[in-house]
Amino acid sequence: MAVPLALITPAQAQSGATGDEQDAIVVVGSRSGNKALESSAPVQLVSGEDLQATGARTLSEALQRLVPSFNFPTSVPSSNAASFVKGVSLRGLAADETLVLINSKRRHATAQLNAGSGVAKGAQTVDLNSIPLSAIERVEVLLDGASAQYGSDAIAGVVNIVLKKQAGHGNLGVQYGVNDKGDGETKSIEGSIGAKLPGDGSVTLAFDVWDIGRTRLSGRDNRTMYFAGDPREASFPNRNWFYGSGATKRENLLLNAESTVGGVTLYLTGSYGWRKDEGFGNLRQPNADQTVRALFPDGFQPFLRVHSRDASIGGGARWSGKAGDFDLGANYGRNRVESLVYNTNNASLGTASPTSFDTGDLLNEQANVTFDWKRPFETGFLRGPLNVAAGLAYRHEAYQVFQGDYGSWANGGVPILDGPNAGKVATPASQGFGGFSPDDAGRTTRDVVGGYLELETELAKGLRATASGRVEHYSDFGTTGNARLALRYEVTPKLAWRGSAGTGYRAPSLGQSAYSRTIPNITNGVLATNKLARVDSAVARALGATPLKPEKATNLSTGLVWTPSSDLSVTVDFYQTTIDDRIALSETLTGSLVRQVLTSAGFPTYSGAQYFTNAVDTRTRGIDATARYRWRLGQDQRLDLSAGFNLSDTRITHIKATPAVLAGSGLSLIGHEARGLIEEWNPDTFLRLAADYSNGGFDAHLSGTRYGIYWARNAVVAYDQRFGPQEVVNFSAGYRLFANARISAGINNLLDSHPDQVLPAARNPVVALYSGLSPEGGAGRTYFARLDLSF
Repeated sequence: MAVPLALITPAQAQSGATGDEQDAIVVVGSRSGNKALESSAPVQLVSGEDLQATGARTLSEALQRLVPSFNFPTSVPSSNAASFVKGVSLRGLAADETLVLINSKRRHATAQLNAGSGVAKGAQTVDLNSIPLSAIERVEVLLDGASAQYGSDAIAGVVNIVLKKQAGHGNLGVQYGVNDKGDGETKSIEGSIGAKLPGDGSVTLAFDVWDIGRTRLSGRDNRTMYFAGDPREASFPNRNWFYGSGATKRENLLLNAESTVGGVTLYLTGSYGWRKDEGFGNLRQPNADQTVRALFPDGFQPFLRVHSRDASIGGGARWSGKAGDFDLGANYGRNRVESLVYNTNNASLGTASPTSFDTGDLLNEQANVTFDWKRPFETGFLRGPLNVAAGLAYRHEAYQVFQGDYGSWANGGVPILDGPNAGKVATPASQGFGGFSPDDAGRTTRDVVGGYLELETELAKGLRATASGRVEHYSDFGTTGNARLALRYEVTPKLAWRGSAGTGYRAPSLGQSAYSRTIPNITNGVLATNKLARVDSAVARALGATPLKPEKATNLSTGLVWTPSSDLSVTVDFYQTTIDDRIALSETLTGSLVRQVLTSAGFPTYSGAQYFTNAVDTRTRGIDATARYRWRLGQDQRLDLSAGFNLSDTRITHIKATPAVLAGSGLSLIGHEARGLIEEWNPDTFLRLAADYSNGGFDAHLSGTRYGIYWARNAVVAYDQRFGPQEVVNFSAGYRLFANARISAGINNLLDSHPDQVLPAARNPVVALYSGLSPEGGAGRTYFARLDLSF
């Protein structure tokens, strides 16, 4: 039996492995356990060796190169803290509509909510940066809605990261990379080591340390910098100001252990991650009213330093008996994000303004307790046993916003000191990244209890059915129930049909419920504060906000699996996902009526506000197709040829009506730009072709990816832009010097392909050349070299 695209295993040849990855029993899609191509839903597997062979710097970047249905831009301009968080987006759906598991246990999300722009706008995702590639045995990607099996977030699918179990051996890898232009220098060291525990147990410790330099993706800044007649204009020193992707450093440590004692298997996982990111803000010109010219006579560009600390611990016990198989587990995870903005000022504090500010912290916590049971039952009326699985789950979640330094959010009252607007109101808060105010700070918690039931059996010869149901109760919005039915029928021994239908949901994240930010500004010399308001706040309620409720989804999928030989496989799956009450961040509602409503509600200094709302209904349709052929050339030679294709199309079918309090204002909760981020941010097609050759100790890998068209919608409709297709070719090769040493090198984006540049009039900041929507970014050709040692 052969495998789909993501099962190409070039690194197995590198490591001398002889088994095929498709022999692994996947744990997503069914608790009975099936091989990937025997599943009733599309499951793609990627080995840990394949992930490392890409030369990728993060798990999301590696999956981007290997899984056609996966998309999450890997090199966006790092203008805010959220741009450093790399999550999961499957089948063109939102970044928070895919559930991430580690060893089949729910992973906590980052505290950083993306309140800015781009593909993850409004999302609070699991940060894949915190998972060392060296810790991963394989990744299972379920491309089907599975909320009825796993709970919230599994609308688009499930990514299950299976950790290594090593006993008595380890590995160490060192990698260096650089961009064609000489920037983006990357240095890393990663590895894992395992030891035996009593019985058949093992403990594995994996780590990675990365130092990634920033890249410059900018053009020349030709704006007028000084007041008219200033002789410094001709020699302004910062015409080539920095805009691009920021620098980042990270260190991750992950522990995975289990041992069987007296018939009970005890397991333990733990992780700790630290990350420091360097972001940037727009240049404040010397002649700008946001600039205290006594502090920055040549203007300034604010920089953001983010410290993220991520930790988790989990454990449990599995045992079997006549009553069935049992698994009792618990885990706790937390992520705290601390932000500091420097090389900046608060103009309303005048010359007394500090030039650096602590803008406040964000904290996300999650604790889970699960009890799972499964057992086969023999019946007299079914062809095979009835496999029954059931379980109970409890989850506690908390989200907290911490207040920043006084100067990071305060209005000091000092007017503009000089220039044409001298004496008028100066802009409050730290420029570039304002801090969290006392009104923004707060803590929100909730509890979730639920249970599930799953039945699987063979109804007739060659026909297997899996039925799942789940009910969960949330302390903040009530109860939700979902069901799923999946079928697989072997038309012939080499051709199978599979299909599924089910309902799903995604609960609003606590960040979407609790995040708040105050954004002061000056319009025509008048203080005009915008507010990203909590949905239950007086500001949001005044503008018609209603409590958030879960997104509700319906998933339909049907496809064929053809395996004419053990060396050839082809899969084709058609899918449709409809989502009602999809959660999005509203437009910033402004205008005279908004000001009037806010003033009447007691907020006379606010000029506008936005909030999270169940804004739209959507429909996503698409195709996933994979093909793979293994050509056995000789005893030590083989050539793997593979192809993968994804087509995805999302359409908004309904937009929530503008609240009655704003009737007649002409405002919409979801405007032109936000609609584009839902419907057209994702390339309409992905095509990946790959050839992987191995001959003894030598291996070579060539792949090409074609990204289809996508659109960037702009608040100014005239600046809407269609981005054309982009082709990216990657090549790498390696050689095993000794039994325990291997060297490799590669060139990613071999042909130095770049996406279309952003229209000059639409660039924000004004010199940023490439869109954050680009799946490959604008860095161009990159090189890497790697040394791997095993022991």
